Amino acid sequence: MIVNQEGQPLIEGKLKEKQVRWKFIKRWKTRYFTLAGNQLLFRRGKSKDELDDIPIELSKVQSVKVVAKKRRDRGLPRAFEIFTDSKTYVLKAQDEKHAEEWLQCINVAVAQARERENREATTYL
Repeated sequence: MIVNQEGQPLIEGKLKEKQVRWKFIKRWKTRYFTLAGNQLLFRRGKSKDELDDIPIELSKVQSVKVVAKKRRDRGLPRAFEIFTDSKTYVLKAQDEKHAEEWLQCINVAVAQARERENREATTYL
């Protein structure tokens, strides 16, 4: 895992985001994600050059978990969900190894963001 000077995990790359329109139409859209500091940024386009960042505040993330695979799927899951108070993101990596890396980095970053928020909250008391 790559970390910055503050020990925060850094990872970036393409993930597919599940988009559900109505109940039956599900599409996967490729997005470019960057985990840096206490935000997970993603761009609407497929490359990091296309701007339009939409941040997911890591301190607002309630949980991150692997999407359980159906019995007929072989191998390890490569999709995972990020739950915030307002939205659930379903993301899919290109393979199990990348999914594991993303999960590990996001979980560490979420824990650090919460810890930082708690520290700041107690400083003002």
